[in-house]
Amino acid sequence: MDTIRAINERRSIRSFKSNLIPAESIEKLLEIATKSPSAKNRQPWRFVVLQGNKKDKLVEIMTNTAKDHREKGLEIGSLELSTNSINESSTIILVFNAFSNTEKDYNRHKLLVDTQSIGAAIENMILGAEDMGLATLWICDIFYSDKDICDWLDKKEELVAAVAIGYGNQHPHKRPRKDWREITEW
Repeated sequence: MDTIRAINERRSIRSFKSNLIPAESIEKLLEIATKSPSAKNRQPWRFVVLQGNKKDKLVEIMTNTAKDHREKGLEIGSLELSTNSINESSTIILVFNAFSNTEKDYNRHKLLVDTQSIGAAIENMILGAEDMGLATLWICDIFYSDKDICDWLDKKEELVAAVAIGYGNQHPHKRPRKDWREITEW
């Protein structure tokens, strides 16, 4: 894997081809995710893989949330765009924090280190997918439906993100980034 190439060429993909991803590829991405750095070696990440009918149920939940929010005049941000990306993708990996809702003495510091560790796991997954020729989208619009999703899956863990994975059906331009000199003190 050429890590620097993967970092430079990775894009957030919002349109996917209908091709299915082999289970072995998803398993490899999950393995790569678990190799990420983990503060205090807590390994707080937990994953749920959704494909087929289960992915369709997630789309239904998120569609209903968008409809409900619109009817109440509530903000939905990019929820509908994210729902469409989930619908088009081959696979969704929901990412949970195993400890934030269950650990007795959970505090701000644990939240910070767990969040960083989970972010590293997601980044490993995304870079691995890039190296394998797969497209991804890191999705946080699932927060609009997090309670309904957790109820549906009977999960006590905190839902923190979703990753849509598939074969890209677009080639977006490079998004602008601030130059490191603008944001760094030396």
